[in-house]
Amino acid sequence: MGMRLARRLVTAAIATVAAVALAAGPANAHFCFKTALNDRAALGMAGSANWVSFHDLAFEFTGLCDAGIEVLAEAGGVTPDTLINGHGTMAGGTLRKGEEAGTPAISHLDFDAIDAAFPAAAAACES
Repeated sequence: MGMRLARRLVTAAIATVAAVALAAGPANAHFCFKTALNDRAALGMAGSANWVSFHDLAFEFTGLCDAGIEVLAEAGGVTPDTLINGHGTMAGGTLRKGEEAGTPAISHLDFDAIDAAFPAAAAACES
């Protein structure tokens, strides 16, 4: 019974976080990541307080085990090691120009897919 309650609490927490993130509109742009990095850029990002790995971000919000975070990362279109920009907007103005506009080297987390994958992620941590 205790595990069921914990799972419900975690599910409610992630649903709340996802709902707030989705409702925030422009704030979603803060969960950007670069899709094309060279080694030097990746090194600079790793040493910056503005970037956090998807793994660390997901663990902070959900408390899931590594296997569960892997499920969420795959659903969101990233790897657990993908660095996510948590403090600023990257090329936010280009997003207002339509579906085909924007910068191909920048993408955003798919919160709908992450939210939908949460039950499978929680199950991965139970086994």
